[in-house]
Amino acid sequence: MPHHLGAVALVLAVAVTAQARDVERLAGRGVYYVTGRVRCPLAGVGTRAADASNRVALDDDASTVTIDRDAHRLVLTNARTYPARTLVGDVLLLGIGTTASEGRVPFGVHVKIEKDGRRFRTSVHPHPTTRAPVSAVELEPFDVLVSDGRTETRVLAPADAEKAIREPELTARLANLLLQVEDHTAGKTIAPDAAGARLVDLTIGYGAPRMNLKLARVEVLSLDPENAALVRRGALAEMLARGAWELRISPTVVGLPKSEFERDLFLFGVDDVAVLAPLKTRGLRRGETLVIGYRDGQGFIGIGDQRAPIAHAADVARAYLEFHLVGGIVARQITTLPERLALRTSEGTRE
Repeated sequence: MPHHLGAVALVLAVAVTAQARDVERLAGRGVYYVTGRVRCPLAGVGTRAADASNRVALDDDASTVTIDRDAHRLVLTNARTYPARTLVGDVLLLGIGTTASEGRVPFGVHVKIEKDGRRFRTSVHPHPTTRAPVSAVELEPFDVLVSDGRTETRVLAPADAEKAIREPELTARLANLLLQVEDHTAGKTIAPDAAGARLVDLTIGYGAPRMNLKLARVEVLSLDPENAALVRRGALAEMLARGAWELRISPTVVGLPKSEFERDLFLFGVDDVAVLAPLKTRGLRRGETLVIGYRDGQGFIGIGDQRAPIAHAADVARAYLEFHLVGGIVARQITTLPERLALRTSEGTRE
């Protein structure tokens, strides 16, 4: 074979091989959802695919991500130098864990990626939705790497992700993100037929169990007695399509700083809602309440009495309830309503 024909054949072989590989590339500031082997907890809600259970967020246009599914590699590349420590992106993988007491439960593994100068700084923390020990883990087996354009560094291996879920307190402690949750419905009656029934009532804090900074109270209210059948079934997906509900977030002792909201508004697609502008400049003050509501699938959001409609309300709600650290706990509280109501009933019978 002539030399030039051999070179052409080699080029064609490489091209065909590259084309055959399942490679996806992401670029530009934005939030991207990547399909995988795990079915989302709220599959069927909104427009996102049922298996789009992995999220990649890029905070500016300096980063690109390459996903090689055949090699199970996800590489974030960023060659920019930053004058101060800056969040450049993150990767969040949803998974399913098996527990002895609660069966199959959803969880998340979150990789936070920052740069200080040219140096990457990364951390991993879990998004658990239960305190029950997890024995088996189903998760996308990605190796997550960062690259400065010259050198790649692995920041998450599948074994690390599994350990984050099997040993959530240790992993969260290493990431300096030890979440504390106090359930105010514990031992109290939940009345599904009552307007204004509190289905979820949590105080969220960070720190050790006996000494933590209580930041916010998170409540979910059923506004209409007609919601009772959905409440008794813990039918979260159906709740986002019909009925009347509100999620309320209120600071406890001090206000919540703007840093608690700036990125979340970007991640969940509501950073252009005018009534939320104060959250990005001064945060949420003590005495104020952030309200997110749904009535028959139509959503609104606001602070106090100031309200604005949410475009693509089902997508926004699903993203929050699946990918947010607190949102996942709220979702679990709602889906376990049948068990929680049965427990209240049996305790009342014994009394």
